[in-house]
Amino acid sequence: MSVQNLAAYRFDLFVRTIMSFVHISAELVGIWTIFHNTTNIRGWTAWHFLVLAGVYRMVAGGIRMFIVPNVRKLMEDIRNGTLDFVLLKPVNAQFLVSIREFVVWRLTDVLLGLAVSLYGCWRLTHTIPFQTVGVFFVMMIAACIILYSLWLCLGTLCFWFVRIDNIEMVFWNVFEAGRYPIVIYPQKVQTLLTFIIPLAFITTIPAEKLIGDANTLTLGPSAPFIAFGVAAISLIGATWFFNFGIRRYSGASA
Repeated sequence: MSVQNLAAYRFDLFVRTIMSFVHISAELVGIWTIFHNTTNIRGWTAWHFLVLAGVYRMVAGGIRMFIVPNVRKLMEDIRNGTLDFVLLKPVNAQFLVSIREFVVWRLTDVLLGLAVSLYGCWRLTHTIPFQTVGVFFVMMIAACIILYSLWLCLGTLCFWFVRIDNIEMVFWNVFEAGRYPIVIYPQKVQTLLTFIIPLAFITTIPAEKLIGDANTLTLGPSAPFIAFGVAAISLIGATWFFNFGIRRYSGASA
């Protein structure tokens, strides 16, 4: 159905695809500006930053492709009382609210980000690091689980608050910090963005694993295991919070 909806407005698809190229181009101009007068920032060169920019674009595209639209629809259903139609179906409610929307054209962002990251790796090592691609995709799975859990918690807040649009904007403002490697921030901020707000596991550490450069590692070889530990805790906590919120729900027919 998502593909059918997209195919009904093909010129809109064309314009949005062009805008994806514009966005990634703007990020590349930003990197060029940063490294116009320097060659190294805490061990990260321009090509390291290019890999990170690609990972950031992949993650941002993935969020907007299948996480954000579903959570926003959940918020709307809670406000309007139409979540009844989900709860009455003989399927897990959390599963159903998580798969109803899919913004197909955002796949362009994901593919562009992947292409930019692989090009950055090629410029660093003159080869595509296939030996690290597997670990990279494992890290990306953990990143998606963490992001999904965070957004599910945001959506669940609607059981108590009418609108949380401002909280959503806070998320996007914090997420902007993921454009840059965690190591450029002060030590206390690094700890905050790694273990309190696990932004490092979403952008910086996956980029490090794809690069495979020991000089850029944040947590060393144990990073994938820590990432999946954080992802598991996040998912369990978000699921519990969602089920707790469901018990507070009073729908239009209640």
